[in-house]
Amino acid sequence: MTAVDAHLVRVVAMLEEAFPGGIADEDRLPLLAVLSEGLSEWNTGVVGSAFPGVEHHRVMNDAARPLSRAQRERAGVLRRRLAGAGWDPDED
Repeated sequence: MTAVDAHLVRVVAMLEEAFPGGIADEDRLPLLAVLSEGLSEWNTGVVGSAFPGVEHHRVMNDAARPLSRAQRERAGVLRRRLAGAGWDPDED
């Protein structure tokens, strides 16, 4: 994991708990959409690039991409999985 600001460490820990085997390639874009519901664009990039092999600028570009219908449906599944690890985008 690359260096992450203290307030984002908790989000990275939730991701590690929800996805202990890593994040599948096909889940990357839907998961970024879920993260962007509670994080700024910059912080979504920081959190997304906290995993090996992912560059910050690539995450930020990908987070801005529109999702297909199937990806939006998958985002709902991933949102629930992440919520099980404590994710609440409305939490202050």
